[in-house]
Amino acid sequence: MTKPIRSSHFVTAQSAATGQRSISATRWRAARPMLFAASLITAVYLSLAALVIAVDPQNVYSWGADPRIEAGDTPRDLVIDWIDVAAKDQSYNTFLVGSSVTAMYSPAYMQSVLGQDARVMNLSYGGPRPRDRDLVLGQLADNPNLRHLILTFDWTYIQDPEVTNRGFPAFLYDDDLTNDLRMVNLPTIRRTFDVLAGNQTYSNPDDTTYKSYIDTMYDGFQQPSQMAEITRVIERGRGRVGALSGRNCDSFHAINDQLIPRLRSFAKRGVRVDILVPIASYAFYYVRQNDISPTLLDEQLVARRCLVNAAADLSNVRIFAFDDDPVIAGDLANFREVGHVYDPAILHRFVSALSTDSNRLTRQNLAEHEQAVRSAVENYRTTNSQLGRVNADSTF
Repeated sequence: MTKPIRSSHFVTAQSAATGQRSISATRWRAARPMLFAASLITAVYLSLAALVIAVDPQNVYSWGADPRIEAGDTPRDLVIDWIDVAAKDQSYNTFLVGSSVTAMYSPAYMQSVLGQDARVMNLSYGGPRPRDRDLVLGQLADNPNLRHLILTFDWTYIQDPEVTNRGFPAFLYDDDLTNDLRMVNLPTIRRTFDVLAGNQTYSNPDDTTYKSYIDTMYDGFQQPSQMAEITRVIERGRGRVGALSGRNCDSFHAINDQLIPRLRSFAKRGVRVDILVPIASYAFYYVRQNDISPTLLDEQLVARRCLVNAAADLSNVRIFAFDDDPVIAGDLANFREVGHVYDPAILHRFVSALSTDSNRLTRQNLAEHEQAVRSAVENYRTTNSQLGRVNADSTF
C-alpha cells in the first residue's frame, strides 16, 4: 500500500504554526512573573492610596485626621506639605507667610514682639512664587480665627501669576481632585501610619541644624574673595543697573489679580495685614540682574509703588520697608548672602516695626523712599564694615 505523500508546504506551515505557539507560550511564561509583579505593585499602591486618602494625614479633606504642628515649632521648608494642617488649626490667630528671609522667626520670638495674645504660626518657606503664595493665602482665608496676617512682598511678585515654586505641592491645595494621588509618597505614607499609631503632631528637625546652616552660610559669604567678586559684578553692571523697564502697574498681574484681591478680602473681614518688604542689599540688584531681570531695580521699585498705591486705602493694611537706609542695605557685613539678612539686631528691627509703626511706606513718603533706594543702588560701592570698604580696583 502506497503511503500518501505530504506537501512540503503543508509540513512547513504546520511546523511554523507549532513553532509560533511554542514561542508565544515561552513568552507568556516569561512575562507572567513581570505581570504578577506589576499587578501586585498596582494593588499595593492603590491600597496605600486608599489608606492615605481615608486617613488624610495632611488634613486636605473634610474628614481629615486633624493633626497638629508641634506648639512653638518653626516648620520652615517642611511646612509646604502642612499648609492645611496649620491653616485649619483655629488655635492660631496670627500667621507669618514669608520666604527664606523670615524662616528664622520662631513663634515664641514673634509673640515676644507682638504680645502674648498673638498665637503665631510661621508659614515661611524658601522661594515662594505668585501661584503658590496665592494658594497659601486662599487656605488661610478659610480660618475664621485669623486676626493678623504678616506677609512678605518678595521680588517674585514681578513674575507671571501662574509661576509656581517647583517643589511646592500645589496639587494639595487646588480644586482638582484628579491630581490628589500625587500626595501618595513615602513621607505621606509614613505620616499616615504615624497618625494610625496615635501620633497627631508634626515637628521639624532640630533647630540647631538650621542655625548651623545659616552660620556656615554667613561665614562662607564673609570672605575677601566673595567681596572682590561682588565688586567686579557691580562694576560690570553699573551702567545698566538703573535702566528703566518700561513696566507700569498694569504689567504686574500677580499683584493686581492675586495679591490685591486677597488684601481687599482680608481687610473687609477686619483682618490686620502687615506687609514687609524683605531687606535686600544694594549688591543684590547687581548680582541678580542676570538671572532675574536686567531691569530688576526698576521693576522692584515700580511694583512696590503699585502695591502702596493700590493698598493705601485699605483699612488695617500697612506696608514696611527698610532698604532706604545705607547702614542696613549698604553694608554686606549684615548679610549671609546678598538677599538674606544675618545680623540679629536688624532681624529684630525688621519685625519689631510691626509694633513701633516705624519704616512705613505711604503714598506721602513713597517718592522720597523710591528715590533714596534708586540713588543708593546706582551709586553703590561694595562696603563691608567687617572686612573694610572695597574699591573696584582693589583686592583683599
